[in-house]
Amino acid sequence: MILAAAVLALLWSAVVLRVPTLWRDRRQRALWAAIFALALARTAAFGPVADAIGMPMLPHFLGVAVAFFLLRFIGLVTGRGGARWQVALVVVVLVTMVVLGAASGGIDTRADLLAADLDATGVAYWVVLEGYLGAVLVTGAVLFAGVARQAPAGLPRLGLWASTAGTGLVALYAALKTGLVVAHGVGVTVDFVRIEPTAYAVQTVGIFIGVAGLLVPATRRARSAVAAYRSLLALRPLWTAMRDAFPQVILFSPRRALIEMAGIDDVHLRLYRRVIEIRDGMLALRPFHPGTYPPAAEPAVAEAEAIALALRRRAAGAEPAEQPGSWAPVGPEMADEVAWLSQVSIAFRKVSPDAVPTPRPSGSAR
Repeated sequence: MILAAAVLALLWSAVVLRVPTLWRDRRQRALWAAIFALALARTAAFGPVADAIGMPMLPHFLGVAVAFFLLRFIGLVTGRGGARWQVALVVVVLVTMVVLGAASGGIDTRADLLAADLDATGVAYWVVLEGYLGAVLVTGAVLFAGVARQAPAGLPRLGLWASTAGTGLVALYAALKTGLVVAHGVGVTVDFVRIEPTAYAVQTVGIFIGVAGLLVPATRRARSAVAAYRSLLALRPLWTAMRDAFPQVILFSPRRALIEMAGIDDVHLRLYRRVIEIRDGMLALRPFHPGTYPPAAEPAVAEAEAIALALRRRAAGAEPAEQPGSWAPVGPEMADEVAWLSQVSIAFRKVSPDAVPTPRPSGSAR
């Protein structure tokens, strides 16, 4: 029960963490849908929930949905497409399961019921279900293994190998269960009551390892997004000053900004755009750079004081300097620009009484 609850917590965490990938491409949407369907399937099969809903075949249908979306993901990754035959195949599987399940009077996964006599339709039901799941899972394991060999060393490769191992374990569970059901159907005595708990634990561990492996890139991406959002907050005072002084530097309209706040655009794009807008504003402000001014103890503070003084000179209607000063050189990477301008923006908020304070984490970075 504890392991099952841990898997549920991991699955729903994966569903939430991978929500931003829905706007990336069809492959990520297919993978998210597979994880979401898996979370629903495991929830429906969880003891208290299963007893409450009283629909033992529901996890089976959700499992088929998991396999369909995983197969769709594989088709998109390999470039083979196959949307039509994939849909046709899953429809055939579902219809066959419904017909066989109705003919058998309903299918239950409990070990004591599996140990009872299985008629031909019951055996056929399990063969269709586990055969479809197993085939897709083996295909997925092969894909993950192939990509893992080419992945960069470290966490990306480790995550892919974990997904390979987890998917392989679940595929092994499906194959073994199919074999035992068929053997039992032809008269071989199978102690499902004794075997099922261990087999179920293997399946659960496989799901846990596989999903944990898929979360590795999502976790790294989440950490990167959080760092980028913090930079957005740090840059806001300086960006706001440039926006108010030179509205023409803004690359997108406020409506576009509202769309971005909903998470449709990558936070890194917003960060890079903010850096470009600040730099465009500083370029337009350069004619009012005083050139010489009392140096500060820290370079970022000196830059912030020069920006504040240039803004005040411009606001007061001062004439542009004949030989304006220049801003501190930074480079060559965008990360260098972000780090430097973040320091300058923090210092600017302190030296300029009109600077916009950095909002709380729940506030808007726009």
